[in-house]
Amino acid sequence: MRVLAGDIGGTKTAVAFVEIGPGRCAVLRHQVYPSAAYASLEEIVVDFLRSDRERPRAAGFGVAGPVRDRVALVTKLPWRLDERRLARELRIRHVALVNDFVANALGLRFLGSRQLCTLSRGRPEPGAPVAILGAGTGLGQAAILRVGRHDEVVPSEGGHADFGPRTALEDRLVDFLRRRFRRASRDRILCGSGLVLLYEFLQADGYARESRAVGAALARSEDRAAVISRFGLGRRDRLCRGALDLFVSIYGSEAGNLALQYRATGGVYVAGGIAPKILPALRRPGFLAAFHRKPPMEGVLARIPVRVVLDPRLGIYGAAASAYRRTTIDVTRPS
Repeated sequence: MRVLAGDIGGTKTAVAFVEIGPGRCAVLRHQVYPSAAYASLEEIVVDFLRSDRERPRAAGFGVAGPVRDRVALVTKLPWRLDERRLARELRIRHVALVNDFVANALGLRFLGSRQLCTLSRGRPEPGAPVAILGAGTGLGQAAILRVGRHDEVVPSEGGHADFGPRTALEDRLVDFLRRRFRRASRDRILCGSGLVLLYEFLQADGYARESRAVGAALARSEDRAAVISRFGLGRRDRLCRGALDLFVSIYGSEAGNLALQYRATGGVYVAGGIAPKILPALRRPGFLAAFHRKPPMEGVLARIPVRVVLDPRLGIYGAAASAYRRTTIDVTRPS
């Protein structure tokens, strides 16, 4: 079946034509739009479909925000999406809206080994829950649970839960965040702007001074997080290295939290736009050390496989699966 699929985020919106069937998902045409440059999703889709005479039978969209009663509000955009309105205005019979990390969970089964990086092989339990999280513009989370003979994706807004500090340094980080935002949430830290906040916090906390090279690069670039991660991965700038190491440690700890919350002994997947960009840092000991360091549950966590998703089209695969599922059958569990 040929469907329209969209991955809608606060920074960018990806739209694609996808050929999908049981166990198969192929992207035929793919385009990325800057979300904030458009007043609505409809504007983007109309532009994407401009050269196509035939409308697809179904469309699915993964949305960075909660979906309720077939209506979605994009958390970091002034967009309100309604399945019925989209179907009517786009002249597409079936439209499905799902949370973006529900879409990511739906897309896992279409990934091959080359689209994943294994951080820990573990010993997965067949049929056990699977968890997925990812940092990008914000922090998304979801889980896949076995219900009878079928799998169901459980959406979550857990990224907006309170951040729990583990050390005296992180106690001070919470104070720093509260002074700026009144509240310290996981989503505030585990995102692109969160890496910048960690850099500014460590600088204010006296961890290290900003180097001339980094200061000059930050002044030239609009993407401050990219500058900090680049210098941090290089390991030569102490302040950037410290910010990236702290980010990775908090990320690993949150992945472990999610694994415990769902008892995700089937595996944990780290998705989102940031993970592939900082993969060398995730492969260092800090991420898994924070993932495992949760007494008395270290033994449980040590057996859980942990993989990083490298394919940026995961959300597109899952959005296509949501469209396909709306008209045919369920396709959820990763193989």
